[in-house]
Amino acid sequence: MRLPPLAALRPFEAAARHESFTLAARELCVTTGAISRQVRLLESHLGVELFTRYHRKVLLTLAGRRYLEVVGRVFAELVDAGETLAHDAQRALVRIDCVPTLAMHWLTPRLAAFHEAHPDIRVDVTTATGPIDMPAPFDLAIRRDPRHFSGLSSVPFMTEFCTPVCSPVFAQRQGLANVDDMLGGPTIRIRAREDLWPTWTRAFRLKAPSASKQLVVDHTFAALQAAEDGLGTAVVPLLLARKHLDAGRLIMPFAALLAASGHYALLSRPTSDLEAVQHVRTWLIEQGRDTEQNRQQAPLDKRRGPPG
Repeated sequence: MRLPPLAALRPFEAAARHESFTLAARELCVTTGAISRQVRLLESHLGVELFTRYHRKVLLTLAGRRYLEVVGRVFAELVDAGETLAHDAQRALVRIDCVPTLAMHWLTPRLAAFHEAHPDIRVDVTTATGPIDMPAPFDLAIRRDPRHFSGLSSVPFMTEFCTPVCSPVFAQRQGLANVDDMLGGPTIRIRAREDLWPTWTRAFRLKAPSASKQLVVDHTFAALQAAEDGLGTAVVPLLLARKHLDAGRLIMPFAALLAASGHYALLSRPTSDLEAVQHVRTWLIEQGRDTEQNRQQAPLDKRRGPPG
């Protein structure tokens, strides 16, 4: 069936609610005849009588009552939608462009607390890798590579530390008593972060892991999942593995061996001076500072010994 004549729905709803064409006409500032004509039009479209008409009054039929329930619910939803849109329009919008894995494992889990503290600010997050797309709509951005900072104001944000992680079952099965045991066993390499294993091994003057036992995945989130599934040891940024470590799904078999693997910068347009943007910028810097201060508080596997 086609949509009903929409102009007739409001007169019907008012007349049905009052069970009176006269009171409906008074509410909508029209004549009683106009209400009657619109209701007749609606009845003709539906093919049912919505009111039983008497000399001085009208009463809803059973069909009319059922239709009023639906129309009333739709009108209520329209009112709620309008109020939501009006509320959102009054909230300041701040847009953050962030690298995907950091957004997934670090930024997004923190937004609920921010929204609770700042209900008047709405934060939208988009993800991208590589240089910032300057024509794109954004207020703040987070990147590691200085080549991606062009045309933007930058401040140091967080130092990234990396360390090997694996599942507790894998560590027990492999008997990781020392680092040599780990380097000679199954490991996981990340194509998007080819720097991590070399950075970590150079920091402690260790040999490279065995290439013949290495699983290669594209991204950090895939390496975290592969490590959790017991496929090997992966060197990953600690701040991205926090949730897995806190839940006990991953452990750091050599927890004391943290190596600096990069620096994140917080970027903003030179013209981004809106108060809401500054609130989000300050909050991000505080979150970065807390992350650095807490970087060694992840659960450790106390059974593992020093490097071999």
